[in-house]
Amino acid sequence: MNTYNFILEASSFEKGLGNIKRWCLECPKSTKLRLYMPTFTLNELDFLRYKRKSFVARESLKFIDSIDHRTENPEIIIEFPEILDIISWSEVLDFVSENPGDVDTLNRLPRRLKNLIKSCLYKCQFDDGMDGLRWILITEDPQVRSLANICRIPWCSLVDADSALTKEMNVKQYKESERFNELMVKNGIKEETSQYGQRVVKTTFESTVYAPRGRGELWSP
Repeated sequence: MNTYNFILEASSFEKGLGNIKRWCLECPKSTKLRLYMPTFTLNELDFLRYKRKSFVARESLKFIDSIDHRTENPEIIIEFPEILDIISWSEVLDFVSENPGDVDTLNRLPRRLKNLIKSCLYKCQFDDGMDGLRWILITEDPQVRSLANICRIPWCSLVDADSALTKEMNVKQYKESERFNELMVKNGIKEETSQYGQRVVKTTFESTVYAPRGRGELWSP
């Protein structure tokens, strides 16, 4: 079973609420998906909803409230307030390079961003879980990405995360496509290689194999 551990930062909801909804609704049982939400994410969405009148932020919070947190897949984890007390700010600075500029950058951050870093660092460095898999932060915010690099927090874009999970969700279609290709080769009457090194299979019209399609009625005018 493939397992994915993702930390969702507020910008991932702003840019990809539809993607996250699809992950939660269509994640196959053969894939384990864990989604961790720091309090920073919830607070930022709440701020955007009230101060910026953001429709996406409002819909994101409604969706988070509607998720059954008791489900095992996807497993939704909300940050416990105690986490911010478990890891001290001095421990955060221990993960920073020896560049004094990076330390100054972190020390000048507002508390909300410091709390985000502490929460992410705790999950990524101290809470690998029973399977030992690392957590990856999903963010579209350039500032958060820069801070993650400074603190050695692994991150990826929404596009990269969606690509990986979409591949898991479409495994059935992929297998059907593979079976179709194998059948084409089996029924082919001649196989040769083109001048570009590509394999070419020739068939007769009588033995044509059609790709599988969903059920439905044939439309007629």
